[in-house]
Amino acid sequence: MMRKKTGRPALALIALLLSSTATFAAQYVVVEARGVALKAGATLDAGQPLILQQGQHVTLISDTGVTLKIDGPYNKPPSAAASGGVDVASTLKGLGTEQQARLGEVGVTRGAAPVPPLPEAWLVDATRSGKACIEEGQQPIFWRAQPNAAARLAIQPSDRSWKAEAQWPAGQSRISLATPVVIHGNATYFVSFNGTESAITMNTIPASLTTDRMRAAWMADKGCEAQAEALLRTLQ
Repeated sequence: MMRKKTGRPALALIALLLSSTATFAAQYVVVEARGVALKAGATLDAGQPLILQQGQHVTLISDTGVTLKIDGPYNKPPSAAASGGVDVASTLKGLGTEQQARLGEVGVTRGAAPVPPLPEAWLVDATRSGKACIEEGQQPIFWRAQPNAAARLAIQPSDRSWKAEAQWPAGQSRISLATPVVIHGNATYFVSFNGTESAITMNTIPASLTTDRMRAAWMADKGCEAQAEALLRTLQ
């Protein structure tokens, strides 16, 4: 009985499939695009040429959390610009330095309480204005550092076309709204905590971000530094 030989064409096909899988896995996600028809959250193959004309710009995130800012004219694969990228930890360090410089310019109120770090990445501080990031299609989970007393929470869009409210029980540091609300990316919402209102710009994180380092880099780019730091802490 003769043994069936494995032909070279079959081996070549396997190698081709493995190569294609590796190429597909090497992708960048668009964070921002100016002057070019690319949407935030779109994926680009790292090996395919990216063509940008003069005045066009894209910001990309790699699967390792490296952010690339590419300006036209440019006609190379995104991976060719990888050496000029900045990893998410360095991005956060730079943002922290800028924030300290701004505080030094305007002065810091003596005795002001420091901002407590978020215990988890997917929480929105209900007591402070700023920027927050939530996963695409998910509801915001609000958090407070001092959960001793009961509180009243409300959220409404900037045009105040609707309002959702919830009673925040004592001893509970986080809460989700009982009535689901539609959160749009890059939109500002007014969050009222016991009558004190904060303006929070919500950014949605697209499902195309497949690793936590990518999500942390997106958060950092969108100004959600506290959330990015909380997410990075889970990776160390």
